[in-house]
Amino acid sequence: MRSANRLFTLLLLSLAVIAPAAAATLDEVIAKHIEARGGRDNWDKIRSIRMTGDFTAFSRVAPFTLTRARDNSYLLDTKLNGRVVIIGHDGATTWWNNHWFKEGAERMTGIDSEVARADAYFVNPLFNYRELGMTAEYLGETEYEGMPALGIKLTRPDGAEETWYLDPSSYLEYARTSPGSDFGRPLPQRTFYDDFREIEGVMIPFLVETQWYTRNRVMHVNNVEVNIEVDPAMFSMPSPEGMAELLNMVGNWKVAVAQRDRPGGPLKESELEIDIASIMDGQLIQTNYAMDDGYRVQWSLSYDASRKIYRLTRFHSGAGYMDIRQGTFDDDGKLTLSNLETETPYQGVELTMYGRFNVLEIAADSFKIEREASIDGGKNWWVAATEVYTRRP
Repeated sequence: MRSANRLFTLLLLSLAVIAPAAAATLDEVIAKHIEARGGRDNWDKIRSIRMTGDFTAFSRVAPFTLTRARDNSYLLDTKLNGRVVIIGHDGATTWWNNHWFKEGAERMTGIDSEVARADAYFVNPLFNYRELGMTAEYLGETEYEGMPALGIKLTRPDGAEETWYLDPSSYLEYARTSPGSDFGRPLPQRTFYDDFREIEGVMIPFLVETQWYTRNRVMHVNNVEVNIEVDPAMFSMPSPEGMAELLNMVGNWKVAVAQRDRPGGPLKESELEIDIASIMDGQLIQTNYAMDDGYRVQWSLSYDASRKIYRLTRFHSGAGYMDIRQGTFDDDGKLTLSNLETETPYQGVELTMYGRFNVLEIAADSFKIEREASIDGGKNWWVAATEVYTRRP
């Protein structure tokens, strides 16, 4: 009986020892992986990384620059088959300037955005998967592409899954499977990591290859710099083409108005408060405000990048129609928008009145709008109103 009790006691003790070890296996493997990559302390000393090298896609090689900063800020600048592709993430917004589709920065959406966000992690998500809202599952000893591996499956907050494969001897990653994108079409992708080299006490792969179906993209790193000076603004989405200066007009304004109803007529002065908003990621600015005579005015202003021209749509509740004006900046920085070319003048009972909308002296806290009119088909113009905008505190 004593032997049976002793055997039972040993069995309980062995289970007590085995159970915590099994529960700690995931944390143990990740801890060894972090140590293999240089250790958390060494990585914590690094605030920014810049990599340069060669990017191969469609069998064509182009230089690339990849800059990373803490908070998962990321900027990749390269060419894809001869066309500029810039991908950025500022920790919140993911964007690209992809000349395969159009020139100019725009917000990334759908699977393209998901893939870019997954590439933006400062090291990789195994370092802080819990902080990222992910769950992890240790798959144990397995193999991938015929090579032995330790597998770890991560599940993102949106339910998407990625699996990391670590070398059982070095604990460095050598492969990852994850959701991918081929010009917006979702598909599975696999990524391989090789040629790890020590830089400032941490291990960085100098070869990264991404594959899906018959395509692949390869990044050969030639140089790595750490803790370089980085302007956080470089990661933010640039203003849409043609809109950088006009976005200074966005805000809350006190407006001094002086207007007349006929050439040489007396000026009537008033003061308004006007709010101008930016929408569609800065592609359009617009306002809707009440005049002191009770009428309302709504206008929107944007840049047509394909035709290299600015276009204004304006609706005055008293006139009751949509006026469309277009134009460009002159060498002095004045934007003149006219409805002569668009043929949308005000048509009264006895007259046809064309209009010009001039935006000038744009600064951080002020600008001016002149509204001109012509009743002889644009031969002569007179200033119908001036509006001086001063930013409200």
